[in-house]
Amino acid sequence: MGYRDEVASHDDDQSHDHFARIVVTGAIDAGLEGNAAVGALLASPDGDVLLAERNRMFVPRFRSDYHAEMVLLSQYEDQHQSSDLREHTLVTSLEPCEMCMIRIINSGVSNVLYVAADVGKGGITGPNKLAPHWARLAASQEFAAADCGKRLAEIALDAFMSTIGGVTDKLLARRLPEPGG
Repeated sequence: MGYRDEVASHDDDQSHDHFARIVVTGAIDAGLEGNAAVGALLASPDGDVLLAERNRMFVPRFRSDYHAEMVLLSQYEDQHQSSDLREHTLVTSLEPCEMCMIRIINSGVSNVLYVAADVGKGGITGPNKLAPHWARLAASQEFAAADCGKRLAEIALDAFMSTIGGVTDKLLARRLPEPGG
């Protein structure tokens, strides 16, 4: 993943480029650690970055729920008693998966932006429709592609695609019988 310098030097021409650079850098870090390359951040209604996180499913230890968005929301909720996320924005390097979509809906965060679409597979552009109760809860939330440079989106998707095979192999190894067993 030789993208770190390219991401760091990317000009912030579009309105979400600053956020995109942060989450894509987090994604690169996650991938280098052996996790799926996904990064996320939470911004206040004023646009201040409150917290940034990355996928940590395998490092520092295995946690099946430690997708970037899950880690981010858990940390924020642990640190803030009210956890009122109205008018806040969650930005992720890759379109949230279906599991993370439900967590995001439950959190009540108003705006969700993704740098790269996971077309046909993600929780937003994927083939599955939300159950009526989830759709009702999500009605007040906005889910959209971030307004960021095309190159940042390409890097985010490439970083994810270059790590997901290894992550899948690790998950499969947890299911297969032990050698000689």
